[in-house]
Amino acid sequence: MMNEYCTNCHQSSYPLVRSSWARAALIKIENDRCLQSIDRTRWYRLSRSDLLHDEYRERFCQLNEDEDTQLFLKQSEEKSENVFLQMIHTVFASLLTLFMTRTSANGLLGRGRMFVYSSAQFKTLLDIESDGKSPFSTLLDIGAGDGSITERMANNFNKVYVTELSPTMRWRLSTYGYTVLDTNHWGDHIFDVITCLNVLDRCENPVQLLRQIRDHLNPQIGRVVLSLVLPFKPYFEYNSHHRPNESLQIEGELPEEQINSFVLNVIQPSGFHLEKLTRLPYLCEGDMERSYYFLYDYVFVLAI
Repeated sequence: MMNEYCTNCHQSSYPLVRSSWARAALIKIENDRCLQSIDRTRWYRLSRSDLLHDEYRERFCQLNEDEDTQLFLKQSEEKSENVFLQMIHTVFASLLTLFMTRTSANGLLGRGRMFVYSSAQFKTLLDIESDGKSPFSTLLDIGAGDGSITERMANNFNKVYVTELSPTMRWRLSTYGYTVLDTNHWGDHIFDVITCLNVLDRCENPVQLLRQIRDHLNPQIGRVVLSLVLPFKPYFEYNSHHRPNESLQIEGELPEEQINSFVLNVIQPSGFHLEKLTRLPYLCEGDMERSYYFLYDYVFVLAI
């Protein structure tokens, strides 16, 4: 869904260029020039930290662009420059979406990989020593997609479980050796870490999901890593009206105002308290029209 609501770069129309491929190439040149001019250090800084409640501001953890992030961006640029590959992806994605969701089509093609945080950044958020043994044993990654983000976390755990709505993605995840659970029923499993990355604004019953997470979290050492794109814009891909059944009470216009509301109205009533907060770029591989897409992601580390 990244391609549908990411509008960080300007797209011009080229009425004199008749070929759609040539027009896309011209648009890509302009968009990539825009991307190159971005100050990427701003991806990691709050815009209006003064609006945050004092206790949340004190829990803000400043991260920075690292080698894994740079590598992802470089690979995205190289993949975007492969015109033949992009043409094949465009044609086949158009055909496949006649029979399946866009998410499933992208998963089948290996297209549109996502990046939220690097392995090192994940360790920092959970206070895992870079050269030490992880105190956590089990991970549940909710809405794991194609598993590219799961892979950056998996080495810190003895057992990795995942959920995913897309049948294509579930098949792909199972081939990686992860245990795929039913989306709504996790049995009697208790997890040390549960990640819920950019899922609450893309699921049908977010309130019920938070309750389920709390019920299956290890009460002693358990941590939840939850990310949310702000401003908040819920969208559910798997029904006809694309709206969730449950609404989250998130108020305010600016991201920092919405963070205050999210913690007070959603996180705390769900039985969690805030351990850490950070801001990261939510990156997605590009296509014919730009090398990569990005949105502003806010990551919350929670405990019971």
